[in-house]
Amino acid sequence: MTRLKLESIFRDFSRPLDFEVGFGRGVFLRHWSKTFPERNIIGVEIRKSIVTLLGERVEKEGIDNAHLIHGNAEIALEDTLEDNSLDNIFIFHPDPWFKKRHHKRRVVRPQFLSIAEKKLKPGGKLYISTDVTPLWEGMMESVAESNFKEIKDDHFWNDIYTTHWHTYSEEDKRDFNFGTFQLN
Repeated sequence: MTRLKLESIFRDFSRPLDFEVGFGRGVFLRHWSKTFPERNIIGVEIRKSIVTLLGERVEKEGIDNAHLIHGNAEIALEDTLEDNSLDNIFIFHPDPWFKKRHHKRRVVRPQFLSIAEKKLKPGGKLYISTDVTPLWEGMMESVAESNFKEIKDDHFWNDIYTTHWHTYSEEDKRDFNFGTFQLN
């Protein structure tokens, strides 16, 4: 992938920049874009049909502070953005890849966190959620080995955060694991 030219993507490319990994149906991305029109957000999704569908919806709704990328989020994060360019990275309900031999495919692991550390500005934040407790435990092991420290962020999780996964978690009576981590 090539570096993004933010000045040709966003009307005001000097705004704070956020990044969502695997936006799925785009519930959070659209909500964030509308709630914070003074920010820009880049969303990356591996499923092309979902990117196309959300792209049409974003255009129809007149959202001009969101940019969608089809591809692997780790590669997109590393290749398309300058170091120290992001304010926030959002990872909500990533694929748990249950089988041990597939754990290398999990998003939140040391290699990804190392890239995230380079791309976030000092003090940048990483937001993570899942309703799969074994996945959460594995992610927290990786975070513990990184330069991220957990911080309290009740306002985000209680007032801003929204995804379609929340309904499934509640219906299935799954634990909701979440955290905000700040880069030291």
